[in-house]
Amino acid sequence: MTMKEMLTAVVEGAVVTAEMAEKAQAELAKMAAEAEKRAQKAAEKRTSEDAPLLALAAELLSDHTVRTASQIAAELGVKTPKATALMRKLESVKVSDVQVDKRIVKGYSL
Repeated sequence: MTMKEMLTAVVEGAVVTAEMAEKAQAELAKMAAEAEKRAQKAAEKRTSEDAPLLALAAELLSDHTVRTASQIAAELGVKTPKATALMRKLESVKVSDVQVDKRIVKGYSL
């Protein structure tokens, strides 16, 4: 049974046969495999893009001064959420609360 035949039968309200159920399961398995492949490829791309930034961030924090995510982002040339994500990926980073003006933000250091 082709996909077109199966979908036509579903639209017409036909009773689901064993052949239709097998075809649907095969299609779902194929879709899941494709989604997993896409997710893996995206993760590899993010990892390869983040590697140089992680090295720069570690070098930046090597002087042991406390910096906020916005300061790190400005020095790395990325946006603040990206800097925060990079800091979460570094295992050796110490996180502390820092007061900036009237608010308290996270400070990062080695």
